Amino acid sequence: MSRRLALTALPVVAVALAVVPAHAAAPKQIKGSYEVTAPPNPTLEATGQVGDGCDTSPIPSGTDDHAFKVPAAGTLDVHLDSDDPTGTNNTDWDLYILDKDREIIDASHGGTSHEETISKFKAAAPVTIQVCNLAGSPQAKVTYTFTYKK
Repeated sequence: MSRRLALTALPVVAVALAVVPAHAAAPKQIKGSYEVTAPPNPTLEATGQVGDGCDTSPIPSGTDDHAFKVPAAGTLDVHLDSDDPTGTNNTDWDLYILDKDREIIDASHGGTSHEETISKFKAAAPVTIQVCNLAGSPQAKVTYTFTYKK
């Protein structure tokens, strides 16, 4: 009797074990961060082009591009932070999310060195996380979290 029970239970256990790894393999989030070094380039503010993206500056300094592949439908949350060595809150970095054609999908360009974007995607897509240093410390940290759509 116990041998018969064991033979009956074996296929059930095998199927259960096969299903669990396939379900557990789907990630819920992708997290990452990287450091940026870019000298200040006040050209965008001086020419009144703030908000048009870093690419509009006639001087190609103070900008960093980071490629990211959005893997599926979901949300990309990006944060940019840079220290204010003066303590006067007179520093300024901008953050842009660009599509494959370098068109702006999302942007954060307040007058500080802390910027955030939250961008929703319906499908996989290549994007560029672009930051520009308008008036700040030359070092910044970018952190991102991609959350798959439920």
